[in-house]
Amino acid sequence: MTTASFADVRDEFLRLTTEIVWSTVATVDRLGRPRTRVLHPIWEIVEDLPVGWVLTTKTPVKAAHLAANPHVSCAYWSPAHDTVFAECRASWVEDLPTKQRVWELFRSAPPPLGYDPGESLRTTPDDPTLVLLRLDPWRVGVRTFDDLAARRPGRVWRSPRS
Repeated sequence: MTTASFADVRDEFLRLTTEIVWSTVATVDRLGRPRTRVLHPIWEIVEDLPVGWVLTTKTPVKAAHLAANPHVSCAYWSPAHDTVFAECRASWVEDLPTKQRVWELFRSAPPPLGYDPGESLRTTPDDPTLVLLRLDPWRVGVRTFDDLAARRPGRVWRSPRS
């Protein structure tokens, strides 16, 4: 089922991304080849649309990939065979107030999604090497094992902005 309303997949998207936590994120290199890494996004809803945040560093590889092609694919999979796929436009955010706000999102979320970035990353929000990767999905797909077992298609949301 495809929908134009994120509300139709919102609860399951948030439940699964919160439970699964880690996402395999693919970028594209200068030759059009995919490159994957495992990241720890946290999601919030802004004006009824999902926005993901990753506390990270702007490595030369990530920076080059995103400069050439800002689109990423985020894949979540659980051992129960529940899946979420978020196709996103990624952008760097480096302003201190936003970094502090997202830092607190991670600190205040319950584990396993939430953690203390100061302890885990051994840094502070004002560290200039720490940046945010903002994820703005244009497509989200959610499919649970129950869907698979019942031969039901997953639910797919497409952003009206895409």
